[in-house]
Amino acid sequence: MKRFVPVLTVGLLALTACSDDATSSTPTSSPSTSADDTAAPTTDGSSDTTAPAAPSTSADAGGDPAFEPAACFPAIGITDGVDVRCGTVTVPMGGTGTTDVSLFVTVVGTADPATAESVLFHLPGGPGASAESYAPILASTYLPLAEAIGRPIVFVDQRGTGRSTPFLECPDPSETAACVDAWEADGIAPLAFTTARAADDIVTVADALGAGRVDLWGASYGSRLALETVRRHGDRVRSLAIESVDTAASPLDDAVDVRAALLRAGEECAADPACAAVVPDLVTAVDATAAAVDTDPFITAFGQIDGAAFVGTIGELMQWARGVSYVPTYVAAVRDRDVAATQAVQLAVSQAPFPGGQFSEAMFQLVNCTDLAPFDPVATIDALDLADTDLLGRLRAESGRASLGDACVDWPVNPDAPTEPVTSDVPALVIAGSIDSNTPLENAELAAATLSSSTLVSFPSTGHFPAHQGGNPCALTILAAFVTDPTAEVDTSCVPAPSTVATLPAPGEATLATTAMPTIGIAADVPQGWLSLDGTTYATAGAALRIQLVPGGVDDVVAGLAQQFGIDPTTVVEETVAGAPWTTLDADVEGSATTVLLTQADTFVLLVLVATEDGTDPASIAVPVVESIMPL
Repeated sequence: MKRFVPVLTVGLLALTACSDDATSSTPTSSPSTSADDTAAPTTDGSSDTTAPAAPSTSADAGGDPAFEPAACFPAIGITDGVDVRCGTVTVPMGGTGTTDVSLFVTVVGTADPATAESVLFHLPGGPGASAESYAPILASTYLPLAEAIGRPIVFVDQRGTGRSTPFLECPDPSETAACVDAWEADGIAPLAFTTARAADDIVTVADALGAGRVDLWGASYGSRLALETVRRHGDRVRSLAIESVDTAASPLDDAVDVRAALLRAGEECAADPACAAVVPDLVTAVDATAAAVDTDPFITAFGQIDGAAFVGTIGELMQWARGVSYVPTYVAAVRDRDVAATQAVQLAVSQAPFPGGQFSEAMFQLVNCTDLAPFDPVATIDALDLADTDLLGRLRAESGRASLGDACVDWPVNPDAPTEPVTSDVPALVIAGSIDSNTPLENAELAAATLSSSTLVSFPSTGHFPAHQGGNPCALTILAAFVTDPTAEVDTSCVPAPSTVATLPAPGEATLATTAMPTIGIAADVPQGWLSLDGTTYATAGAALRIQLVPGGVDDVVAGLAQQFGIDPTTVVEETVAGAPWTTLDADVEGSATTVLLTQADTFVLLVLVATEDGTDPASIAVPVVESIMPL
């Protein structure tokens, strides 16, 4: 069986696998944009590049926390010292630790934390993610939001992760005890890296910035941290926004809740004639198809499709806010054993965003183990009532047993880990995706029940991270209004109707429309209806498009393509497209007609690749895409 075009695009990513993280491959400006182009807009529409007042950095003799300026990580469309300022705040480790912790702090926006009415702390997910994870969308999402609410948005790399030090590492997860011993020998106390300690750090950083009251916006695990901050420091919290809610206890019944999310997806599909025409009964089709391919699997370019692989991809699609509408399409593709359509979905899922920067897997495991240990997670999961046909729920339960059972045996037990839900009258906005398989809607309902001044907003046909990935203007609008005035009634009129199904158009029927790609600093016309989770990789049955920034020079990238895919480099043509010099390469790669266009953009190469296997000329798609490219 010939390899499908996704293999080509995935292989292309491998050319820069060693330099594909935010610290090394993210340019500081878009390919055709100067630093002046990224200046923050003023209210009259002009640009102002005057740096705002720096946060307070003084510390008195009593040992008050101090913010010490430091260089920021690179981010597209961001000017260090103007749009973003970074620094460190040193705090005692606590517990039995004998060293200090240096917290890396990122302040987004032109407002001064010391004079703003309040400061919005955004608490990333994980645990283990950092501010650098958000480098690709700081300019497109967080900077405009900071200016809209008139407050800086502050990220704190949670102790143990990101650019904070010490960074917790455990090279061999199966040797947890050895890692703990090594940390303690270096003066590092594992129980000084709990959610409670991180909550205290938020208030300490606020003090170091000269801020008074704080607004909290936590996403996924960040919502757990935000709730703990309210528990411990409710008097400092002006407002609380939590999305894709994760409480300490909520992962224990995820295996049941993910089934509930699938049932909601089925209800939305049944109510939409277009979706019902593709899959008349979504839940029954999932169960029946899972059983069928478990008995008789088939092969795609990404491997074997059996029951576990099938429902695993469904879980992935339900997790990502932009992937839910492809669930019926994928179910129908696997049901019908349509290899081309199945592979298109698999390609999109393979490029789903994952936190960049310096993600600490050790922190992820340590915090989850210490937070959930009091709930006896394995016994709780074993007691769940799961139907024999519920393969999705059973796999989630199996995953929970593995990550919260044997994997936690050698982590220290935190005797002070809280078990009671957070009760508060702080104004709260709770945002959820109705089809989220990672942090199901039930988690949000559980948290909202003990927040007496809360409003729960559920987005239909939506998965994980409705707001913070920047792909949902309505969620960001609601969030901005709430932070501006937490006591006002929440206006949910912008919440869209369900969007239950997306079809896969044939490659030759591609209709292009302009789409912003903030992760690489451009906008371009791309085929509508093609699947994409990362915003730069697009796939349909029998074709794929990849737009990418690659470090280095055009000649080096061409040589790499030639070596990896057996392409004759002599077929390269130099031409002018849309007034700019581009290098064009046309080739047949194992049955896939392929067009690659490349142009130099500072120290990067902007690459556009289209591959087809249905007879469509890939250049007929690639050239219009290139002609449409413009800087954001």
